[in-house]
Amino acid sequence: MTSGFFPESRLLLCAGTLPRAPVEERVEAARRAGFDASSLFPPQNHQAPEKERLTPTDMREILVAAGVALDEVDPLLDWFGPAASAAENLMFDIASELGAVSINTPTAFAPDIGLPELTAALVRLCERAARQGLRIDLEFLPWTIVPDLRTALQVVADAGQANLGVTLDVWHFFRSGDTLETLRKLSAADAAFITNLQLNDAPATRRALSLRDKLALAGATLDQVTDGIKVHGARQFFKVSSAMKSTHPDATALMAEASSGRVLPGDGDMPLAAWLQALQSVGCTPTVGLEIFSLALARLPPAEVAASAMAAYRHVAAG
Repeated sequence: MTSGFFPESRLLLCAGTLPRAPVEERVEAARRAGFDASSLFPPQNHQAPEKERLTPTDMREILVAAGVALDEVDPLLDWFGPAASAAENLMFDIASELGAVSINTPTAFAPDIGLPELTAALVRLCERAARQGLRIDLEFLPWTIVPDLRTALQVVADAGQANLGVTLDVWHFFRSGDTLETLRKLSAADAAFITNLQLNDAPATRRALSLRDKLALAGATLDQVTDGIKVHGARQFFKVSSAMKSTHPDATALMAEASSGRVLPGDGDMPLAAWLQALQSVGCTPTVGLEIFSLALARLPPAEVAASAMAAYRHVAAG
């Protein structure tokens, strides 16, 4: 199914919507719900018992059998240094072997560096990606060194790489303080940099977590730490995570909501149809992904979550 607002774009079920589902189950859920493509979160495979881990050949066969494309590998978190990390090598190897289009690079674990150093790291990544026919997508997060769309677009322009774009997550966009007017003022050149959308929703104001959700969030955080150690190695994981710097006064609350408190499109207060319309009006032609980090959805069967995500998107796209 192509996107309602962007008829030439593929509709993607992001791995973050089903963060603990095995690869085969997530791909099948995407197929049954009518998604064109899926993303891959490598730690999902690494966290499985060794005898249950899939090889790239196994994953390719699953995707081909389902008729679901692999659009992106997401997220590459340890990319800020002058040399490749183990996690970077893993992401590039899997992306190349499975024929992915792009690697998503959030700024979540950005250390205490300036934008020139971050831009230089992106240039290095893009040069490597170009040799393998891949695109790099920069994803800004409101509590990081790249906190909003304007900054992300400036970094991408400064990097000057043909295979570099911006991932625009609607939650990050509105929680950064951006508005619809931000999009309506985009030039055609800036609009062309937006290569990937991530749709979800949230209340206008952050809700307090229930005790049940706090316990679930603690468990999910422990899972993420375990996955990170498996991918990076313990020493590198704690080196990267401890180097993360943020001066945003609400960083902890924002990170908690970003990783657990989103809702299906249309179930929150964000003006999603107007947001999509504004992007379309300035000439954006991105891939459209459904990425909904939600403790509530995590309790449901993957097929039910994927079907609900598709139904929610269709409702929003219908206006």
